Amino acid sequence: MIKKEINEIKSLFDTIQECGILKLAGCYVNGDKEKVKTFSESFYNLPEEEMYKYLEIFRRTLAGTPGKNLLDMSFTNPEETPDRGKGLLNKLKKSELKDDSLLERFYDLVIEHYNYVGNYLILLIHQAYDVPGMTADGIASNEVYNYILCSICPMKLTKPGLGFDDDLGEIHTLRQIFAVELPDNGFLFPEFNDRSTDDDAVLFFSRKTDLMQDAFLENVLDVTATLPAKQQKEGFTEFVSDVLGEESSFETVISIQENLKEAAFNKKVEAAGETVFFDKETMRDVFEKSGVPGEKLETFDKKFEEQFDTEKTRERQVETKLFADNVVPVRSIEVRNKNMVLRINSKHMDILDTKVVDGKKCLVIELTDDMTVNGIPVEG
Repeated sequence: MIKKEINEIKSLFDTIQECGILKLAGCYVNGDKEKVKTFSESFYNLPEEEMYKYLEIFRRTLAGTPGKNLLDMSFTNPEETPDRGKGLLNKLKKSELKDDSLLERFYDLVIEHYNYVGNYLILLIHQAYDVPGMTADGIASNEVYNYILCSICPMKLTKPGLGFDDDLGEIHTLRQIFAVELPDNGFLFPEFNDRSTDDDAVLFFSRKTDLMQDAFLENVLDVTATLPAKQQKEGFTEFVSDVLGEESSFETVISIQENLKEAAFNKKVEAAGETVFFDKETMRDVFEKSGVPGEKLETFDKKFEEQFDTEKTRERQVETKLFADNVVPVRSIEVRNKNMVLRINSKHMDILDTKVVDGKKCLVIELTDDMTVNGIPVEG
């Protein structure tokens, strides 16, 4: 899903009047992985103050950066199985969360595979969104986008302390309770691609970009997981080193960084600000433009697949795409050895040069009038 489509669905949770949530269901799980409380009720039967608290949770489940916090994931098995993945999610959606046995099956599956130490709350909502606007053919859209949204929220014990009791007019020790916090994880099914239903994919939310719920993704959603942001960045570093080998010169690596940034900029212009990804072909073009020798490029495809684990299913091949901001130097480029750390603004890489001095290859930086050492101005 592109950012614009995510925001369209997220905007439904701005007001109670517009949200159109038909059903709210949930399960409170304690630290021993036991179901303490389950509930299922009409959203509009809740007190207004509670409704606004829930809306904030649902907004946060669709918040963050596409490609980092919000990840498009395809189902591993194209054939629906009734007890997990696409089959189970479709059943939940079609039941409009009114089938208690289905809800119990879903809760049990989450509790079995969700990796969390402590108490947490599983929330599910069902909504039917009457999609406004026109189709690509200029015909008024009459589609209703039916979806479920799941939010998994940690529950933390409130801090002990003193508080004022209005009824007694006295100061007393506050009773500690488990409070619902904003979600760590969640998902939207089906996706809303091209402003239409796409039940071949799930949009997964993770507040922490370096941690994925692998067992949950595999055994509950049954999806092909995308590499986390940190793993993409570290994997790309290793990939470049493997491809270049002994040809990993300072000039070549800097050239790759600069050409990556240029490629990302051009793609962002074309995408009108939407999320930008690098596929294998784009990455190969960057390497060629950066002067990587032909014999090194011969191993490019193999190394790319080994590093980023291009997955194959029975009916299709799912090729890994790297989120551009995970591999492109956004603000600075770091040059480091055991005695030095140097950070250069990625917009001004031209201040760096290499030069042979007394038979040694040196990194040369121009001394300018605005240069300081530990904050002390020095003469250029």
